[in-house]
Amino acid sequence: MNTKTIYFLIVIFMLALTSCNKEDDHPVPYVRVELDINVIHYNLNQPGMSAELVGHGYRGIFIYRMSQDQFRAFDRACPDNPHQCTLNISKENQVIAEADCCESDFILIDGSSVESVSNYPLREYRTVFNQETNRLRVIN
Repeated sequence: MNTKTIYFLIVIFMLALTSCNKEDDHPVPYVRVELDINVIHYNLNQPGMSAELVGHGYRGIFIYRMSQDQFRAFDRACPDNPHQCTLNISKENQVIAEADCCESDFILIDGSSVESVSNYPLREYRTVFNQETNRLRVIN
C-alpha cells in the first residue's frame, strides 16, 4: 500500500469513530429500532395526534403526526433520568411529554425541553411514511 492509501484509510477510520462517539453522548442508551405500523391502528390519522408504543426503543416510543405525510418519533426515556423515568403524553396537551420523575417536559414537535433544565432533547428515531398504505416505519 502506498502512503496516500494508508492516509485515506486512517481518515475514514477516524470519521467512523467520531460518528459512533457522537451517538454515545446521549444519555438514553442506543437500542436498535425497526418498527412498521399502520398509523390508523394507533389513531394517528390526522395531524396533531400522538401515540405511545410500549416494547420498542429503550423505554417505548412516542409518535407524533406533524402533517399529512410527516411524523416524528422519540424514545419515551427521560434524558434527565433514562434508566428509571418513562415519559407519558400529557393528558392536557398531546404535543407534550411529561413525568413526575423527570425534571423536564418535552415537546413532541422537535424533542426539545420546555421551560426545564434538561441538557438533552429526547432521543429521536427516523420515520418513513407510505401514504398509499398508511404504513409508518420507525428506524435508526
